[in-house]
Amino acid sequence: MNIEDRIKIAILNKYYGNLLTEKQKQVLYMYVDNNLSLAEVSAELKITRQAVKDALDTAIASLEKAENDLHFVQRDDKIKKLLEEKSLSQIDMQTRLEIISLLED
Repeated sequence: MNIEDRIKIAILNKYYGNLLTEKQKQVLYMYVDNNLSLAEVSAELKITRQAVKDALDTAIASLEKAENDLHFVQRDDKIKKLLEEKSLSQIDMQTRLEIISLLED
């Protein structure tokens, strides 16, 4: 898994991590945040490498499904982009309405 994938998963985990089981959270944390290999996670948790891979795959699929259904990360990215384009004191009414619309969705 490359660094871009790890960052994406970490962001999704920040938003939707509470939807995961404790075991999935633990595996994801060890693999993504602590950069341990599947074998290292397996040894640490005393479960098979395949069980680690299954938990990881299921966790990632759950996070991606949550984003596909809810679009919280996408919404926040749009808001950040709108805010970056203008200084806070220069936000016009149209931009304010766009932000409000994004927050209401």
